[in-house]
Amino acid sequence: MKASELKKIIESLPEGHDPDIVMGEEWLPERLINTQLNESLLFLEFDNAPEETQGDEEGRGFVEHEINMLRSRFEQLLDESSDTKTKADAMLALFLMGHELSSSDVIEILEDPDNNLTYDNG
Repeated sequence: MKASELKKIIESLPEGHDPDIVMGEEWLPERLINTQLNESLLFLEFDNAPEETQGDEEGRGFVEHEINMLRSRFEQLLDESSDTKTKADAMLALFLMGHELSSSDVIEILEDPDNNLTYDNG
């Protein structure tokens, strides 16, 4: 696609509508984070796109907006009025989820506003 075609699409967006530019699957969008013009090519850089050779395993890690969500969740935990042990248990739950689950599973859990992080060591 030529830049002029993309420009027409962007200019046709409704007034006040400012969507993120992404690529990939709808359920796993990768946001545009940088561009670089090199002669007749405009290179687009997206946040942590998974490698094509990874097969069925996800293994992509967290992308920039997901890291921001994790940071926000940690900040919420730290701002709570609960005791240190309760906060430590919630942080441990976040850490273990990040270690044991795929990144998309972790994000799905964190996007649920009703989810209260708890750690069961039993």
